[in-house]
Amino acid sequence: MSYSNIHYGLIAGIPLKDFEKGTHPHLYIYVKNNDGDPFKIAVNIEDYDKSEVFFAHIKDLTADFLSHLATIKNGACNLQTTKESGALDYIRGGFVSKKQFSKASKEDLSNTIIKIIKPYIDAQNGSRLIAYGSRFPGGIHDIHMNQGYPSQPETPYQDGALVLYDAINDKYEGLFFHFHIQVLAS
Repeated sequence: MSYSNIHYGLIAGIPLKDFEKGTHPHLYIYVKNNDGDPFKIAVNIEDYDKSEVFFAHIKDLTADFLSHLATIKNGACNLQTTKESGALDYIRGGFVSKKQFSKASKEDLSNTIIKIIKPYIDAQNGSRLIAYGSRFPGGIHDIHMNQGYPSQPETPYQDGALVLYDAINDKYEGLFFHFHIQVLAS
């Protein structure tokens, strides 16, 4: 699968209490949209071949791309697929490594994501969730590594993730995902 023509970007905002487990292998998270219906974030909790997803939760995330988030308002925006734009790249970014990932069953991963996001629900203190991936009307998906497929050309700076900003403690945490077939090396 090639991701060279996706509408790469992010959605930032306050997560709402509504979560939905879809018929596809996704957990749907909803984020407040000041201009209309909530944004829908579709996170793979299982691969389409029914294999488990690899997951990394970095509680005290430090990374170059975070400096761009201070200027991003809540809402949706497109990003250029370059390091300078603040786009994510698991392989080249240096913020997550293969040893930080572990396999998670569909149910465990779904429950873990909800547990991590719960403290940010309806936050009124500046805390928020930022979802990186492929934008679609009203939402975003491909919230996982989008490169590293065998026999596919590399598509740098188009990876997805969930990043949570804790405004009270001025720190970030990240949730990163990849499929078993993907190689986390350049």
